[in-house]
Amino acid sequence: MSRIFKSPYIRVGEKKEIEANIPLEPVLEYEESHKDVEQKPSFDEIMQDKLQALEDEIQDRLRNAATEAEKIIQEAYENAKQIYQNAKIEGYEEGKKEGYEDGKSEADYLIQEALQIKEALQRSKREAAKDFEKELVDLVIETVEKILYERVEDSYETIIGLIKLGLEKCTYTDSLVIRVSPEDYAYAISARPKILSLAENIDDIQIKQDAAFKKGSCVIDTISGSIDSSIETQLNQIKELFKELLESE
Repeated sequence: MSRIFKSPYIRVGEKKEIEANIPLEPVLEYEESHKDVEQKPSFDEIMQDKLQALEDEIQDRLRNAATEAEKIIQEAYENAKQIYQNAKIEGYEEGKKEGYEDGKSEADYLIQEALQIKEALQRSKREAAKDFEKELVDLVIETVEKILYERVEDSYETIIGLIKLGLEKCTYTDSLVIRVSPEDYAYAISARPKILSLAENIDDIQIKQDAAFKKGSCVIDTISGSIDSSIETQLNQIKELFKELLESE
């Protein structure tokens, strides 16, 4: 995942401000723009377009903000250096130690302020990166969820894939009960021979509908426990995984 940063307000010497307000709204409205198109874009194409457009805009804004921040910091250094030199010359020429010390003190103050701003900028970038990662993860999950549920709606074959996924986790059993939603029940019954062919060493398979299930739900009950391979359950597992990864950084 790209490490992307955004800058805070910058202040040094006279009041100067730069701002990098980065809207993180979704870049493409997939459903509306493709409503009447017969050939739907692939998942990879949708994700690539969304993420690339989002990253391009954020990079442009951060690049402009960082350039202006560096300019302000450089100006602070130059001003401090000039004040220091002027005070030094004035002090030596006129023998005014007080003027020299005052000038040196002001120069040191400006240099310190510039260093603090630079440190604050770097700290803010790190914090902004973490915030952006969360926004990016939310966008990815939202897009994946939308596309998966669209495929569930468009094709009854998806339920067979979910059943197969659950069957792969079944061990040491010769009978089981497959529970699906009322919307998927008729197709699951018609595909029973195919389901039997996917279940090795299992001859007794019952298929039941669960009124509490929504389309794309699938739970397999065995003598040793239940296996939930539903779309919603898998999405929740993905969300938890991303959450743990973000919190571990």
